[in-house]
Parts: sequence; C-alpha cells; structure tokens
Amino acid sequence: MPVKLLIFDLDGTLIDTLADITNSINYAFGRHGLKKTLTERQVRGMVGEGIARLMEKAAAAGKVGGGKKLTEELTGDFLAHYRRHLLDNTRVYPGVTETLRKLAGFKKAIITNKRVSLSKKILKGLDLAGQFDLVVGPETAGAGKPSPEPVFYVLRKLKAAPGEAVMIGDSRLDIESGRNAGIKCTVAVTYGYGNNRGSLKGADYVIDSMEDLLATLYRNEPMLDRRADPRI
Repeated sequence: MPVKLLIFDLDGTLIDTLADITNSINYAFGRHGLKKTLTERQVRGMVGEGIARLMEKAAAAGKVGGGKKLTEELTGDFLAHYRRHLLDNTRVYPGVTETLRKLAGFKKAIITNKRVSLSKKILKGLDLAGQFDLVVGPETAGAGKPSPEPVFYVLRKLKAAPGEAVMIGDSRLDIESGRNAGIKCTVAVTYGYGNNRGSLKGADYVIDSMEDLLATLYRNEPMLDRRADPRI
C-alpha cells in the first residue's frame, strides 16, 4: 500500500525546545532554594518521556533529596514557568517548514509525550498548527510512546491502515512506538536530543536533516503522491 499518512514526533524532531525546558527546570530548582543548575547538555538526554519523568531525571541529576513530594512540587513549578515561556527560545529546525509544505498532499499527525495543550500553543506560536490534521499526547490515547496506542489512535482518527503510515522521530521511543503498531516504516533523525546512529539502529531509515525526508521516502517507498523529482 502507498504511504498516505506521516506521523511526526515534536521535540527534537520538528522543534528545538531545549533552552526553554532547561530554563524552566532551573527556575523550579531556584524556587526551592536549590543551588544546582543543569545545562542544556545535561537536559538533552532527559527529554522525551513526558514532564513527570523529565523532572524525576532532573531531580536525580541535581542530586535533589526530598523524595516524591518534592519532585511533584518541582514539577508544578516547572509547569508554571514553562507555560509562560514556551516560545522564548524555542525554534523550528531547519528544513521543517519547507518539508511540511511539500507534504501538503498527505495526512500528517504529531504524536508527542508532551502535554497536548502545551504542544498546540507552541505549534500555533511557530505558525505550524495548520500543517497537521491531529496532535496526540499521552492523555489523548491513554498511553505515551513507546506504546503503540497513540499510533493506533491516529490511524483510527485519520482512517489509515498501518501499512499506509510512516513514523518520523529522534528517539528509540518513536521507533518502538511505530514498530509496535506495525506501521510501514520508521524514519529517525540524527539531530535530535542526545541520539546518534547507534541508538537509532532500529529505524528503517536514518536522516541527518528534515530536508532529506522527501528524497528518502520517494526513493524507497510507494507514496500516494508520486513526484518526478523527489527533491522538490
């Protein structure tokens, strides 16, 4: 079956949110009088499993005591700050906007482990919201990646078969979620958060830039919208 649905991860794939996430973590630490601050380099590998897990990892990296209660308070402070500063430094990765426009003939969805309300505000602020038919988070499908449930949800809503869908992301969570749902293929990007080709070896295709997506898919997969020149 030809591909007609493209499912994208958000953070680390379409947009770089690292600076704003790091600033909000450090704000939460400061609210509790914690002297430790984390760098973007440290936070890179923490992003992707949702906010609760992010703050658990951040607390561990900062050697923060206080147990579950303090971590929950830190999470609340993180969210309060992050909601106000979603777009201070967040940017669209090179080639993303142009590539999405060239995929106008396909159905497109986002599956993220970020809260949907935050994701939609960011997409709107970056003028990307109109490019997607659906935005799905853990609260939408009752589970986050690497569960296949978010993928199954998208397939049902957008009336596509697994063999008509491609998953594009920057982590093993994206690859596993797509594979667990039995979709046609997965594409991993290498420019995301803390990943390299070794950690993405389960993907069917690996690309170094979103600008490579079109050529990779048109060269290797039957596509609903065939083009004479896959570079355009």
